[in-house]
Amino acid sequence: MADHFLKQPDESASKDSVARYVEVRCAGRRLRAKTPDGLLGLLIESYGDCTDDAQRLSARLDYACRARVDIQSLLMAGEMFEYSTPDESRVLRDRGPAPEPPPVWHCATPLVLVASFYEPAGGLSRPRTSEPGQVWWIDPSTASSLLIALHEVRWLDIIRPGGMQPQDRGPYRHQGKNGSAGFWRRRFLEMPRRRPPP
Repeated sequence: MADHFLKQPDESASKDSVARYVEVRCAGRRLRAKTPDGLLGLLIESYGDCTDDAQRLSARLDYACRARVDIQSLLMAGEMFEYSTPDESRVLRDRGPAPEPPPVWHCATPLVLVASFYEPAGGLSRPRTSEPGQVWWIDPSTASSLLIALHEVRWLDIIRPGGMQPQDRGPYRHQGKNGSAGFWRRRFLEMPRRRPPP
């Protein structure tokens, strides 16, 4: 079987020195496949059973939506979530596939969104950002874009890209000072902590 769990690192490369396999580390597992689609077949339970592009896109979209909720939940576990306004908290807590953020995202907690639902691909307005706000985009339009986006938001680590190259600036990319997943602890001494009502 060509696609399998990797026990030993594979140093093999083609004649042009590009690794022949896509290899990632995710949830404590190290996975390797010959193609990005093959790798998604290891990450997404029914992906290998998909018979056409529409089914594969649907499976990628479903996986992206589930990953979005998990990544957002992890970000909300950080101390910066305590500084969010009630409206920002509502958006951050939304477990649906496509929360409707305000026109400008200013919250210290990064907002994770699935690109398929927002302009230019979808019908929802794409939020702008204002420091310290960041929007982390997950783009499931192709197998490669999904893997690269999940790498950028630190959901998985691409160890060998197998020829995949992230675009310099795609329509969903938001860099911020520390890159697309450049979240770090910030101090906001001037902002009072929100206290729960008595």
